[in-house]
Amino acid sequence: MNNKIILAITFLVMSFNCSLVFAAPDEIYLFRHSEKLTGKNPALSEVGKARANNLVTFFKEYPNIHIFSSNYKRTLQTAAPLQAYFNTDVNVYNAGELSDLKNELLKLKGVVVVIGHSNTTPQLAELLSNEKVPAMSETQFTQYFILNKKLSSNGSEYDVTHHKMSF
Repeated sequence: MNNKIILAITFLVMSFNCSLVFAAPDEIYLFRHSEKLTGKNPALSEVGKARANNLVTFFKEYPNIHIFSSNYKRTLQTAAPLQAYFNTDVNVYNAGELSDLKNELLKLKGVVVVIGHSNTTPQLAELLSNEKVPAMSETQFTQYFILNKKLSSNGSEYDVTHHKMSF
């Protein structure tokens, strides 16, 4: 009888630990903030606000998502329509600590959206995929990346695909 209890406890512990090891988002979307005004820590322009509102169309099929944004006005404003639609919090990350963000993202499940910058978005894609990703220009607002878990992976490696918004 004691061996059965020990075996059952061992199985439960192993199952719990395996679920933690394999916890990782199914999909990660990486966007640069939408079009901005000029100046220090600028807000979004009217075009940028419209683009940010259109981001909701990407995610309507999901019951919920995890949203991350750097702590800049333009990134937070880009994330705001998603935050309102899903009635959830925006997780603010330090744009200078992308390795920390990667580690935080890999603990999640489901769909993750990260709003970043022209210099940090490709860097984060490279960190998550271990692939070389082309740089974004300062004037590029329509390019984004989708990262999907590799089939043979435990969630720590992703395939990255480049996309362009049609709006």
